[in-house]
Amino acid sequence: MSELTEPADGGEIGGDAAVSPGFSVELEVYSGPFDALLSMIANRRLELTEVSLSEITEEFLAYVRTLDLARNMEEASAFLDVASVLVEAKSAALLPHDQADGERDEQSLEALRERDLLFARLLQYRAFKQAAGDFRARLAANAGRFPHPAYVDERVAAMLPELAWSLGAEDLARIAAQVFANAPASEVSLHQLHVPLVDLRAQAAVVRDRLQALPAGGSMTFVELTRDAHRRVEVVARFLAVLVFFKQGVLQFRQAGPFETLHLRWVEDARDAGVVDIAEGDFA
Repeated sequence: MSELTEPADGGEIGGDAAVSPGFSVELEVYSGPFDALLSMIANRRLELTEVSLSEITEEFLAYVRTLDLARNMEEASAFLDVASVLVEAKSAALLPHDQADGERDEQSLEALRERDLLFARLLQYRAFKQAAGDFRARLAANAGRFPHPAYVDERVAAMLPELAWSLGAEDLARIAAQVFANAPASEVSLHQLHVPLVDLRAQAAVVRDRLQALPAGGSMTFVELTRDAHRRVEVVARFLAVLVFFKQGVLQFRQAGPFETLHLRWVEDARDAGVVDIAEGDFA
């Protein structure tokens, strides 16, 4: 796969970065500033599924260790916000979309709407970032300007009518009480919270427990492993767990060829290694 490199002066989102322009990433499919990577993803010039979010996170953590967190906490918070959007978008992109007779069903259309909403949030981040850069540039450009003090001419001041107070302190208190009583209740936005479609760790536990329950040398097909899965997303989660356990070296599989039956078994040496678990980061 060829490597994409985005020039720092042509692909950045614009303005002084909330995530510092000094933060760059070195990936298999891209090398350059993190902001340029966001721009390419937002403009669909780079598929999000080809980007390793775990590698980006590791590089950012290494970058943060070189900073003074007391002064750069805002930058770390901005990265976490953007990273959560990317993880959500990548999860939506990896989930399968059901199709029947060439037309997507309602579940697939909902997944597409969710994906577009995530990209809209990424573009919104870019817009706010651009606005912040414009404000910063204007403040810097006008830093040496001061307003000239002005006073009302006495002849003009004499034309102003005398203020006649018709309300007392009790009247003002009553009006203020009415305003506060009719004020709408404050609401906390929950749009940034995401409830997973399936518990990945729970599905991984199902895979682990069933394979460990087999007799020594025994195996199970993937069809048997997912026979009780009621939703396709549960099948996907168990398959991801198989890949993670294989990566950890505690699971082996055998398949005669493409689309043939997949046989799974737990490695004997791993039976006495205690409880083998996975983390959310294993799926990034």
